[in-house]
Amino acid sequence: MLIQRRSRIVGPLTVCVVAAAALAGCSGGVTLNDVGDVVLVTDAGFLTGDDPSIQGTVAVTDARCIGITDTTQGATYPTVWPRGTSLVDGAGITIAISGVGVRRLGDQVDGAGGYYGVGKRPVLDEVADRCAWEGEVIGVRFG
Repeated sequence: MLIQRRSRIVGPLTVCVVAAAALAGCSGGVTLNDVGDVVLVTDAGFLTGDDPSIQGTVAVTDARCIGITDTTQGATYPTVWPRGTSLVDGAGITIAISGVGVRRLGDQVDGAGGYYGVGKRPVLDEVADRCAWEGEVIGVRFG
């Protein structure tokens, strides 16, 4: 009887561990979208930062990645934008942020998120390569 009971406990535990591993494997990514001569990096389950205030203006890095110029530091960072963000066709460098609206180059953005070191997070290796970047990347979310 004891062996049978263990089987019942191990069975559900095994299912939980396998399900948790599958879910973890599906999260934690970013998507690089080459759109014309710029790159728009969007969230694919990566954003977890809880810094209460990411403030700056929409900008483009030297390597043509759409980012944010931090208004407190004056530096432009490649940015992981929320899932669903897209480049607006025929409008120069203009992005449509899901739930927020349209933002043009130089427009103010205020959100939450964090600063992520590219050498510390393997998910950002491709962003570092494509955006020719070695410092931190901003991850921003809204609402």
